[in-house]
Amino acid sequence: MIGISCGKLEDLPALRDFAEAHGLGLELQEFAQPEILDGEWQALLARYRQTLSGFAGPISLHGPFVDLFSGSVDPRIAAVAMDRYRQLLEIAVELGAWLVNFHLNYNPLVDAPSYRPRWLERQAAFWTELAFEAQEAGIRIALENMWEPDPFLQVEVIQRVSHFYIGACLDIGHAHLYSRVPLQAWIDVLEPVLIYAHLHNTAGSQDRHLPLTQGVIPVEPVLSRLVRCLNRPMLILEMPGLAEIQESFPVLQRILQRVSWPL
Repeated sequence: MIGISCGKLEDLPALRDFAEAHGLGLELQEFAQPEILDGEWQALLARYRQTLSGFAGPISLHGPFVDLFSGSVDPRIAAVAMDRYRQLLEIAVELGAWLVNFHLNYNPLVDAPSYRPRWLERQAAFWTELAFEAQEAGIRIALENMWEPDPFLQVEVIQRVSHFYIGACLDIGHAHLYSRVPLQAWIDVLEPVLIYAHLHNTAGSQDRHLPLTQGVIPVEPVLSRLVRCLNRPMLILEMPGLAEIQESFPVLQRILQRVSWPL
């Protein structure tokens, strides 16, 4: 499956037209904003449902992530993250989504020897609890890398949870920016649990979600490896708007055609 991101409701009509013209899915991102979730989100949800009426492609959601720490040592902080993530599962059900994407938010600046193993323990407990709620809702969860320095953190959390409804999301821009591990190695390590991927490029210093045609990531070999993953992860062109997506889509389309992967 291939999809495109949509950051705001006002952009949805044009993005829906593009998605329907090319048989793509949509990742909705507006419900990741805390001001939305603490505001009139039910009214916004109703407008999304109206605008999406009749859309046949797969729908996914990007979950909230700013200042949310599912691996926090403070149980009250982790409880805030759990509350937000449950709220997203509720919204996902209402929109008929198949997946919600969440960040793990590992902090690589903490260098205490105990941080990583204890963080893994807390993350596994957190996502094990949410996995069964996701299963009941019929919504899969993809855990995305942000500042994680290597792919083994995602893999270990997911393997400890060991639940079909919890898988990995690889963000190629984040991996390039915040890790010294080559992208090909990220894909090799994540492949057994990879169900979702965010595609965009970067100039090398900031997370600006550039089109695939710009930036320093060698996208052709990276995408060629991604599309050969056994699980066929859903690939999302995650960019600010339609112009960047239109610029990037032919690059992805050309690579998919080489491996006979239908759009």
